[in-house]
Amino acid sequence: MPGRSCGSCTACCRVLEIRALDKPAGILCRHNTGRACGIYAERPEACVQWHCLWRRIAALPDALRPDRSGVVFGLERRHPGEGAPEGACIVGRAPDGEEAFARWEAVEAFAMFVREGSLPVWKAYARHAILMNPSR
Repeated sequence: MPGRSCGSCTACCRVLEIRALDKPAGILCRHNTGRACGIYAERPEACVQWHCLWRRIAALPDALRPDRSGVVFGLERRHPGEGAPEGACIVGRAPDGEEAFARWEAVEAFAMFVREGSLPVWKAYARHAILMNPSR
């Protein structure tokens, strides 16, 4: 979205699993400089293809930037739920704990994605994942 940039947010450097770097999800990437990616020009394909939905969707308020809200929304190829089939889904991740989901920005964002209805919507934190629109 024009005018939106990561700024000093590096939440994706923590939440993503990057197999090419042998980096598990939930652990800060060793290439994170504290303000940016230290290997941005040569970053792995998993990083290139992942997109923070806050940067892509105008309806998500500025307060929902991941480093401000504690929630990272992404379009993912693999459902975070155990035993769930592969397929596109929207996942809101709270790397510092589920209390971030109680913020009004996160509540509204989850409601918007569920209302839109074209993809499964998940809340994920720690080792937990909750499907928000189970009729899918």
